[in-house]
Amino acid sequence: MLRKIVSYAGLAVGTSSFSLIGAGLYGVSFTMEHEVALVFLSLGVAYLLVGLALSRVEARGLSVGEGVLLTILVWLTVPALTSVALVVTLDIPFIDAYFESVGGWTTTGLTIMSGEPSSWDGSYVPSVGELPETVKMWRSIMQWLGGLGIIVFTIALLARPGISAAVLYVAEGRYERLEASLKRSAYRLGILYTVLTLIGVALIYAAGATLVDSIHFSMTAISTAGFTPYTESIARYLDYDWVLVTTLLVSFMGAMSFSDHDSILTLRLSRLRHSVEFKAQLLILVLAVAATWLLYERDALLREVYTLRQALYDAISAYTTVGFQSGPLGEASGDYKIWLIVLSAIGGSAFSTAGGIKVLRIAVALKVLVMEAETIVKPQGYAPRRRMGRYYVDERLVRRVMAGIAAFVFAYIILVVTAILLYPNMYKADDILFEMASALFNIGLSTGITAASAPTGIKILLSAGMLLGRLEVIPFIVAARQVIYMARRS
Repeated sequence: MLRKIVSYAGLAVGTSSFSLIGAGLYGVSFTMEHEVALVFLSLGVAYLLVGLALSRVEARGLSVGEGVLLTILVWLTVPALTSVALVVTLDIPFIDAYFESVGGWTTTGLTIMSGEPSSWDGSYVPSVGELPETVKMWRSIMQWLGGLGIIVFTIALLARPGISAAVLYVAEGRYERLEASLKRSAYRLGILYTVLTLIGVALIYAAGATLVDSIHFSMTAISTAGFTPYTESIARYLDYDWVLVTTLLVSFMGAMSFSDHDSILTLRLSRLRHSVEFKAQLLILVLAVAATWLLYERDALLREVYTLRQALYDAISAYTTVGFQSGPLGEASGDYKIWLIVLSAIGGSAFSTAGGIKVLRIAVALKVLVMEAETIVKPQGYAPRRRMGRYYVDERLVRRVMAGIAAFVFAYIILVVTAILLYPNMYKADDILFEMASALFNIGLSTGITAASAPTGIKILLSAGMLLGRLEVIPFIVAARQVIYMARRS
């Protein structure tokens, strides 16, 4: 097993180095931060070389359990390796650098960069606006890579014949593909992802943002991630209506299924009529806007701190799980926070960059409820219609969907209860509820709990929530079983 870990992890480490190399090249070429840029570039090249060397170690194929365990190890290790660049360039504690890396790779967007002393050792952690431009670019590239997935990029760029690509692909939570060949599918997925990002850059730039900001916003919007180069997030462009509209549009594109994007770009528009997720997402979007508007009119506290435009923006931001923030969420009403939790829990399409439980799971669960209701009121022997778009709702799909929903619910309860027990009088209950949801559903909106000054326990809980949400909880259970199995065999 050790040889497998070394070989396969080497590929992933090589892929993750591209975030450091890209930021380093940007820093060397377009900024005067040569010292910072060289640190990123040097670390990136070193990781790439080491990763490629390790990947040459001969290893047999992976079982499903081994693939899941390896995927978990990769997602734990890669943020640790890339966070070294922050420790060196910003002189901040490792735990804060690791939190920032996890927030980036998981595309959650919660940031520790709050311009405060760290609770770990009192050292100053700069705000986002104080970061070097090289670091800002690294944060965006990291989220862009994380949106598609470390394993997917590894398969597309570095995978060689003989590796267990299918096992790793499924272990990272990917079940659909654009082509029969997994490598060709991953490569085509990467091309599609790049095209959508470039479309996003053009839209946001045409709306009035600067070119550099358009690149940042597009990379983190299409990955539904939410990092921005500003401390105040998207609120920097609050007076630019079309920038707000286009960033949400690109975020919605990120939350759409890649299969639907492929249908649009290849002009096979008739396939959209059979896309359950696409139709459901449009319907939920309309309902979310209407319900948020109604809540705003009835909520006096929300009206004191938010404009209607901000309330609608943050609601759609939560629904797409992008996490661009336009208002002081910590000062908003508890009802509004709970509403955002509901929207973010729904999430985007299964075959997308979005977080949350996913629209498909919600649709299947509702379909099962309708089917059960029909069997009660219909004559004995009635067989309900099991077809839902291109999906057939059989026992296997229902079991997988219900297990996924249950896993999210139990993980959320554990995170919230643990946080309340550890810090019963430190935070408001609705803030704890929201922040843990933001981590688990990979949103990135924050009530203010996430900060360098937050207790170490909160940072660990939020980091765990982000990782659990990115891999959708169940792989961690499978990995634990695999460890127990390996321990018994040894």
